Amino acid sequence: MRRNLVTFDETSITNLGPVPDGMTFLEATQAVVSKRKYRINPEHYSRRLTVCETMREIWRIAATLPEPQRSHFRLLAGQGFDMGKRMDARMKELKSMMDDRS
Repeated sequence: MRRNLVTFDETSITNLGPVPDGMTFLEATQAVVSKRKYRINPEHYSRRLTVCETMREIWRIAATLPEPQRSHFRLLAGQGFDMGKRMDARMKELKSMMDDRS
């Protein structure tokens, strides 16, 4: 039996859209910094193996790098943190919807 799957556009929910033509990934990431919902706090240590703690550790390790690598890695870690928090929130929302259907 084949099911029709509905595809959802998760833009602004779990991602901030495609990289525009003519921009590098890093440039596109810089362009959407103001759209982040969540800010990384590298001083927080959850001591758990999570996406967000991985991004915090990348941020902390980047402190040992010279510029511009330090800023590039921190830009990407901050974006990864935001996306991780967005995906976590979305998973919880979807789980709640599934639990409500049961």
